[in-house]
Amino acid sequence: MNTNQMLPVGTPLRGGDLTVISQLSSGGFGNAYVVRNRLDKVFAMKEFFIRGVNQRVDGNVTVSVADNKATFESQRAKFEKEAKRLSKISNPHVVRVHDLFYENGTVYYTMDYIDGESLAKRLERTGQPLSEEEVKRVLHQLLCALDCVHSQQPPLLHLDLKLANIMQDRQDNVYLIDFGSSKQIDSEGGELLSATTGFTYTQGYAPL
Repeated sequence: MNTNQMLPVGTPLRGGDLTVISQLSSGGFGNAYVVRNRLDKVFAMKEFFIRGVNQRVDGNVTVSVADNKATFESQRAKFEKEAKRLSKISNPHVVRVHDLFYENGTVYYTMDYIDGESLAKRLERTGQPLSEEEVKRVLHQLLCALDCVHSQQPPLLHLDLKLANIMQDRQDNVYLIDFGSSKQIDSEGGELLSATTGFTYTQGYAPL
């Protein structure tokens, strides 16, 4: 994780309404943090930041090369769509978005914080596959999440279903996360709204 381009722990946001308490991860199109509000409630927070396009100068997110500004603006709009889509979904196995806001030259959204790990991290940590009983338990919850997102109007397709995007908390509850590649499909099967950057598909997992 490259922490040099991330907000430091202790950074206040929204006039002190939120405070960064830890850095979670840094990916190609965003940074993730754990934040706390004034009521001591903890949330996960995602920050739009394109690796190789953006840089952080005195806390603000800037575009490193002027020619990349159009890319930054278009992908930021798709990031906002991702947040708005998730905010409309109510399902116990889909991470819920609470707020969307603009600061430091970029956009952020807050969501439920899951105290656990992805299935990818779990397999890496244990070196052991899930038992048949565990697979059944995970699959039941995951299918519940997919049934919900596919039932949206218009239907929503996740398109990046992989172990790294399936979180499991300490009570073995499963959550589908990261809708950065998602698309909504109209009744004729055509793409209506897309949150995908076009670069986020995972080889070996992405549908043809």
